[in-house]
Amino acid sequence: MTSIDNPFGARAQKYWDRRYDLFSKWDEGVETDEVGLFSVKPERFALEIGNLLNGAVVLDAFCGIGGSAIGFARCGKRVIAVDVDRDRLSMAKHNAEIYGVSARIEFIHDDVMEVYPKLSFDALNIDPPWGGPDYFTKTHFGWQDFLPNPLPLIRKAIHSGIAVAVGLPANFSPDELRELPPETVLRESRDATRVLFRTAYYPPVE
Repeated sequence: MTSIDNPFGARAQKYWDRRYDLFSKWDEGVETDEVGLFSVKPERFALEIGNLLNGAVVLDAFCGIGGSAIGFARCGKRVIAVDVDRDRLSMAKHNAEIYGVSARIEFIHDDVMEVYPKLSFDALNIDPPWGGPDYFTKTHFGWQDFLPNPLPLIRKAIHSGIAVAVGLPANFSPDELRELPPETVLRESRDATRVLFRTAYYPPVE
């Protein structure tokens, strides 16, 4: 049965039920659409990744409704938040204002796969779309299942020696990690019962 205050329907109910994990300030007017609701990084994990990433300026590729960008800004980073969806980017800016960190974030409406050579940053967070909430039906999720494939941007960032964090679904195939350098560390983010997602973290070159 769908909660009467859930505007997105039954498919989104489990994400709606954990909305306060996504944004502790939800009731202060957080904006989202259905895609943002199921794709945003939960607040505590965004803060963990923000503290993990070395660097003063983080490029948040595919920023969506801003969960990660807000977390990174709260960790003291300057953030370049890029998304191809203008409406979702507007939601991200609004949500950042709720948290009082919008001044630390530059919001750019563009295709990050095209615009990143023009940007200056010393850390990369990349969490490309997983193809919707049915991503978990895939037995093995690989690079080609992302929309778009993030490997070209990841490789360029690693080649430049900066820290990189890559968001991966729980069913991401371990064999695909051979595309990343051996220095890459895989971290799990869990709730009480299961792995929610993984983060492949490549540390900066000292």
